[in-house]
Amino acid sequence: MKNKYVLLFLIGSLFSCTDGDKAIEFVVEEVERGAVVRTLDLSNVDFDINDLQSTFTINVEEMDIEEGDLLDEVEILVQFKDNTPSNGNSSVPNTMLAIIPAEEWSVGPAPEGLPRTSFVYSYEELLTATGLTTAEVAVKDQFLINLNLKLTDGRVFNAFNASSIIIAFDTFFSSPFCYTINMVEPIAEDLFTGMYLMESILDGPNGQTFVDEFRQPFPDGTIIEVVKGHSSNTREFRAFHNLHHVGLEQPRRWEFTVVDDRIVMGKNQLSSPEGYCSFNAAPTLLGPDTVSGPANINDDTVFELWFVEGYLGFDGECGYQTAPSRYRFSKQ
Repeated sequence: MKNKYVLLFLIGSLFSCTDGDKAIEFVVEEVERGAVVRTLDLSNVDFDINDLQSTFTINVEEMDIEEGDLLDEVEILVQFKDNTPSNGNSSVPNTMLAIIPAEEWSVGPAPEGLPRTSFVYSYEELLTATGLTTAEVAVKDQFLINLNLKLTDGRVFNAFNASSIIIAFDTFFSSPFCYTINMVEPIAEDLFTGMYLMESILDGPNGQTFVDEFRQPFPDGTIIEVVKGHSSNTREFRAFHNLHHVGLEQPRRWEFTVVDDRIVMGKNQLSSPEGYCSFNAAPTLLGPDTVSGPANINDDTVFELWFVEGYLGFDGECGYQTAPSRYRFSKQ
């Protein structure tokens, strides 16, 4: 196996072990069990509520300790989450959507030549798979695509047995094993973009979540640029997290989606590869709160981003588990 993969799997293992583990144990126990489905490209993860042919498209690459030779198959399951109880509860648990065996994956570019494939599903296909009708789906509802990675030695990897450094987006691994598709009404590309004053209205567990390059809070807020993301209603901005490694990191990319009158924080967003309070802890994850921040879909002058630190319990061993943080964005 190539040296760089040994190093990368070792890094992933370091982040998921407890304080009592020794470095040699990482090599013997952790490295050997690494396997991920890397997200290479996200083309769209929103569904237009009025377009049955609206598609979810993602390109992925499988990586394991044998450079893809352990891949058996990947199960793709779909789940529907009803977030609009006014029209009844139509939630659907995980339902098998497809199974992609190893022989149906293509060979990626040299020198690694890892298995690659694409998942492309339309709104109509997911309706059929879940047995739903358009009348049972509304803006703010969500489809979830879940992956089970099965290896030839019988092991299975999914969102329930991976560390934050693995499931976080915008990292080398970017292997969440779960993708959320928001039901939206598309907005104009220029809405919720431009220069905004970003002010903390509820500090996170370690103070202001977003800070300057020296880890210092912004006393009167800071001006940042919000740009369009990979999907019609997805927006993103760049900022440092308060646990970033000073001098060794660039501002991270933070993502949210405009869903009707709410701003929904993206899931599995990593504070920083160094975002922890205890050495060897899994880095802190950020994600959506149970209630999202308010917005006016026709007026992007002011909106609020409500989220949590310690998403899924990954708090970097800082001791707070899951805690809210909120920001107000005012267009300049």
